[in-house]
Amino acid sequence: MRKYQQLALLLISCFSVGILMMYKSENNRLKYVLKYVNFFGRNDAAVLRRLQNGTDTEDEHQLLKTAFSKPLPVWQLIGDSFHAYSAYWKRNELVAGGEAHVIVVGRKGAVVDFRCNFDVGGRSVQGKFRFQRDATEGVVDDSGATFTYYNFFCQVSRNFGQPEYVSFSDTTASTKRQVKLRLRYVKPVNANTNSNKDTKTTTTNSSPGHVRLPATICVDLVSFNMSSPFARNADAMLQFFLFHQALGVEHFLVYNYDELSENVVGLLERTKLQLYGLPFNFPFLQTNTTTARIRQLILSDCLLRNVNYAGFTMLLTPNEILYPNARFASDTTRALQQQLRHFSPETSRFELATFAVCFDDHKKLLLDNVQYDPEIKAPYKLLLYRLELPPTQLLLPTASTVELPLSSGFAHRYVDCQHVGKDGLHDWRNGVREDLMDHINTLRNEVDLLI
Repeated sequence: MRKYQQLALLLISCFSVGILMMYKSENNRLKYVLKYVNFFGRNDAAVLRRLQNGTDTEDEHQLLKTAFSKPLPVWQLIGDSFHAYSAYWKRNELVAGGEAHVIVVGRKGAVVDFRCNFDVGGRSVQGKFRFQRDATEGVVDDSGATFTYYNFFCQVSRNFGQPEYVSFSDTTASTKRQVKLRLRYVKPVNANTNSNKDTKTTTTNSSPGHVRLPATICVDLVSFNMSSPFARNADAMLQFFLFHQALGVEHFLVYNYDELSENVVGLLERTKLQLYGLPFNFPFLQTNTTTARIRQLILSDCLLRNVNYAGFTMLLTPNEILYPNARFASDTTRALQQQLRHFSPETSRFELATFAVCFDDHKKLLLDNVQYDPEIKAPYKLLLYRLELPPTQLLLPTASTVELPLSSGFAHRYVDCQHVGKDGLHDWRNGVREDLMDHINTLRNEVDLLI
């Protein structure tokens, strides 16, 4: 009798396990069906937001790529002795007409005599030509230069529509011909900039395709010594971009982009950084005496290219890194762009104290280099530009400038300290406030994780 009871219990147990397995299988199938029924039938705001943000990011990147790198600047011959790099169209705000502003270099001593016209919808419109030598001519690197930096202008006093090209013909040339330059619009078509300055990215109301960034950086690889120990160190070059990315800068306009090594470019492609490569096939001999003048050429193009697309910009070489007391854009009132807007609207340039920090390629992070030589003279001032004034005012050497205190931020220029001055080396951390140093260490830790 006891054997039959045990057999019955065994059969009941097997039957129960079978039912349980069947129930589990059916339950899983039911959950699978309900999962997809629920997905297609619900209004999941979070999912929709992520999808929308992904689309917006792609659209924004495409718009900025067009804005920053099209038409692609390139030095081209426009006369027997003159070359043009980039051409910008600026429409007048209060009166009819506008003008094309062209960055030009010419052989030193060459006669300037041009005629110009515009291509508007397939028809030619005669313009009035004028020119001016750059304001820095005769002030910097005047001796030994074989070229002169000019700004060419072609003006019209009536509204003929939006021109696509400006053409120049050199009346002194042996062969008379017109050279067409494709125009880039300084102000986006139908753009009316939103006054909301607090957002990370500002778009316009009337032109949904216009994007205004908190800040950009123009990278000068033309005058930078690419054979220096800093340039040969891939980690150091990479940190230039990563430190500024930690500050909120994600868009870099790189002049002479082909000089960047494939290794560095490959590593940067894994980040969210956007690099815009701009060629610089300069037609004249470049020497140590022409460095400042060529830098001024690049700076002019950088400012004109960023006006109405960014709130702030800087021209830096890869061995120059900015360390402000806050990020460019954040949700707090301490954001750098908010601090700088407390200054007068006429102030367009902010000068930063610069330390010549001794570079040691054996150190992992640039901030681990703590010694600087106070006797090394800076070749130029590092200026942060606020892009809220008209381009003509931004380009003036007399534009209003404010020297920022050390508590607001500073910059490092990493150099080779082969010949130390009589005063010896100093520790740059000694003069930095504790709160600023904490902020810098936070940036250091973020970059350390990426490296």
